[in-house]
Amino acid sequence: MSGVRRYTRADRNPGTVMTEDHPKDDLTRERDDGPTGDVATTTANTADERGRSDLLGHVRRVETIADRVDFETVRTELPDGWELKPDLVQFGSAPLAETVVFEGRRVGRRILLKPVDDAEPTGEIEVYERIDPRRSRRVLATVDSLSAALRAAVNRVHQLDRG
Repeated sequence: MSGVRRYTRADRNPGTVMTEDHPKDDLTRERDDGPTGDVATTTANTADERGRSDLLGHVRRVETIADRVDFETVRTELPDGWELKPDLVQFGSAPLAETVVFEGRRVGRRILLKPVDDAEPTGEIEVYERIDPRRSRRVLATVDSLSAALRAAVNRVHQLDRG
C-alpha cells in the first residue's frame, strides 16, 4: 500500500483515494485502453461494468429534503454560532433518513427537520429538538410543509440563542 493515502472525513473528501499523485474515486477503476493495454483485463472490466449496470438499472434518483432547502438563504437568518447542514440520521430501527440539522455553538443543541414521508420532502415535516447531548431528541411539532418547518426552526434557534 505504499503511495496510497486514504483521506479522512476531516479532509472533506470522504471516499477519495490518493494513488501516487493522482486522486481517484473509490468507485472508479483505472483502465488502460491504449494500444499497450491488456485486452483480457479490458474485456473483464467491461463485462463487470455491464453486470453492475444491470443490477442498478432499476435505481432512480429521489429528491430529498436537502435538495429542497436553500442553505445559503436560511443561514443568513441564523444568529452567529449556528450552522445548518444536511445529515443522515437513524430513528430507532428504521432505515437511515436524510434530515436538515441546525446546530448551535453550545455543545449538543440541535434542531432537526425530517420529512414524515421521505419521498415527499416538501410535505409534512417533523421538527425535533435536542438541547443536551446526554438526552434524546424530542418532537416539537409536525408541520404541514418544509417552508413552515424552516420558519419554526429558525424561530426556535433564535429563542435558544437568547438563552
